[in-house]
Amino acid sequence: MGLGNLKLDENKVCRLIFDKKFTVDIEANDDESIAHIYSAVCIIPPIEKEALYEKLLDANPFGRGTGGASFGIDLEMGEILITRTLVLDKTDYQDFVNALESFVNHLEAWTEKIDKQDYLHDKDNGIKKPKTDKFGKPKEEEPEEHDKRDDHKPHTGPDHGFLKA
Repeated sequence: MGLGNLKLDENKVCRLIFDKKFTVDIEANDDESIAHIYSAVCIIPPIEKEALYEKLLDANPFGRGTGGASFGIDLEMGEILITRTLVLDKTDYQDFVNALESFVNHLEAWTEKIDKQDYLHDKDNGIKKPKTDKFGKPKEEEPEEHDKRDDHKPHTGPDHGFLKA
């Protein structure tokens, strides 16, 4: 990866920046037997966070959507984190490089999904129009189109998945 000789600072932390936009911290525990790799993916959105949490939690089990990492939140900083822990006596240099590369690739992919608000997905009706911009600020509501010809008809069943004739 062209990282050169990595060294921890006095706080046992090393900060890497990839593509001038993805900050990844590597932090050792006190006896330096474990390395924690972590990064902030985004700020916690002020609204519609449940949809994002659902998407992130769905990716967590067994690391299937995260490349072995996990999502969490840092309430103090107001951020969603992606984290991975490596046991160093069971990790050789190539394993470390592979884990770090996978971590950065998943960080980039999830950052892009969140920026595009791909997590706002309604299973029955496709993608919903986001109510917030990518920074979590509320968007102005656009009026929905409404066909007044249907106002007098009684509702007779579910609308999703059915065509009205």
